[in-house]
Amino acid sequence: MFLGPTHGGSRGAYLPGGFDLYLRGRGDDAERLVHHHEAQHVLLTDTTAWGAALVLTSQVPQWAQLFNQLLELCRTTHESFATYMSCSVVAASTGSPEAALASYPDYVGLVDRLDRHLAAIPGEHRRSLAATALARACMQTPVIGQMAAAWPQALTPGELREIDVPDGRLRTLYRDPAGLPVDVVAAADEAVVAEFGPQPLSADLPGAGAAALDDRFDEAWARWEDTVFAGLAARLTEAGATVLGSHEHLPAAAELVARVAVTVPGLRLTVDLDPDPPDRRMVAQVLRQARLWLTTEPRPARLITFGQDVDPEEVVRVVDATTRVAGRPNVVFGARLPTRLLDGYAFPESDRARLAGLDGPVLAIRTLADDGTDRDTDAVWHVRLSDPADVAELIAAWDGGADVTCCVAASCLSDERWRTRWLPVLQDAAPVIWLIDVPVASLAGEFTGGRTVHGIYLDLGANPTGARRAVAFKVSGQTGAWLAVADDVGIQLLTGQLADLPGIDLRMTGANWTGAVPALRLVLLDLLRTESYVDLRALVDHGN
Repeated sequence: MFLGPTHGGSRGAYLPGGFDLYLRGRGDDAERLVHHHEAQHVLLTDTTAWGAALVLTSQVPQWAQLFNQLLELCRTTHESFATYMSCSVVAASTGSPEAALASYPDYVGLVDRLDRHLAAIPGEHRRSLAATALARACMQTPVIGQMAAAWPQALTPGELREIDVPDGRLRTLYRDPAGLPVDVVAAADEAVVAEFGPQPLSADLPGAGAAALDDRFDEAWARWEDTVFAGLAARLTEAGATVLGSHEHLPAAAELVARVAVTVPGLRLTVDLDPDPPDRRMVAQVLRQARLWLTTEPRPARLITFGQDVDPEEVVRVVDATTRVAGRPNVVFGARLPTRLLDGYAFPESDRARLAGLDGPVLAIRTLADDGTDRDTDAVWHVRLSDPADVAELIAAWDGGADVTCCVAASCLSDERWRTRWLPVLQDAAPVIWLIDVPVASLAGEFTGGRTVHGIYLDLGANPTGARRAVAFKVSGQTGAWLAVADDVGIQLLTGQLADLPGIDLRMTGANWTGAVPALRLVLLDLLRTESYVDLRALVDHGN
């Protein structure tokens, strides 16, 4: 599923399991619209029966054709929901999304059609909740049970009734010229007032601003949405549909996954049977699936082993010529998992084979140099260090004439043997920046335990990579600083996730960052220049 402009501009692409962002780096509403649009695809897929079918068929090779068929049968529902909700989020945070949406004319009609259907609902927040309830009602079909009945054969579209596919249900609901039935809306309003009083509804009237988004109304709005869902489910049932309850598909999905896993080697799927995942878990799902590209495709790269393919003098010569910042070479010792390098760069086959055979994180200096072909193009040289003693040898080769930092991806810290062997050397050699490339929850032990965590936002300015913002954290009693790079929305979500960790003491003001900023700046310059993308999916790519 794609959100793309007519000419240039920011765009996104979603498939179950992840979405890619290609942003212009301006930090404008178009970028926020694109990010939220793809995030809404994640939420609708991960919480519905049809979404579960999409996720499963996307990972089973013999169901590739069925995946494409199921995708087409829900495309209008998915895109209408994602576009409407992303516009609602932008409207609530920065103002009207109309100018940003105008760059995506194929989606304007989807928003207009859904907006007309919801026009009788008096509050903007309730309209968003109704859009969610409508999408859920369309997606809660019996498809998982039908897939299980057909297994090991693939379900065919001919076995699916029009009223039991998402877009067929959407067409049925849209046939009502009056829009969303007023009695459904009235029943939801009455349910809220009866249990929570009139305050939530009063907060969602014109002129109330963002009052409806106050956390104290969360339970009331959940009741309102569920009541609308029930009303729409009743309408669809009258039309002959089989509408499952909000979480009714989960047991069948878990059973089907278990059956399929027996015959599909390497299937990495689990079904979370928790019926009400908290908001922070859903935000974590969005963060885990987002990938912000700093280029349009993986950068060309070469793997070069220090001491075998190149000597210290050659490394000094190339780095000195290609990585200067303020007149001095910028030397960054970077540690990454081999799987991350394989996914993020276009290595020659011989280099890919060498990387695939490595056990544990790779420590390398990266720089841009000739790719070794006759095409007159540059590649990212990964000058790999195979022994901790190589670090001191390389630093000595510059004889104090270079700025040296270390950037260790957080995913590398899960390898205890590597940590023991390499980290003492790196921490003695230069300032260490820990790059956050894993879900925030997996780092809870690094940030909690009664220690104060100070944070700072870093504005990277307009740049062609799309990475507009960064955020850094330092933990009392620890050396080094933690760093995450993303767009505006990504940094906002990540910082919120960190702040929600149980027991954390996060303070975004009041710290002196003078000593850490130079190293952060040098690492950021290296990242933007040599990485293909940034995300929090390192452990997913690694098979964890």
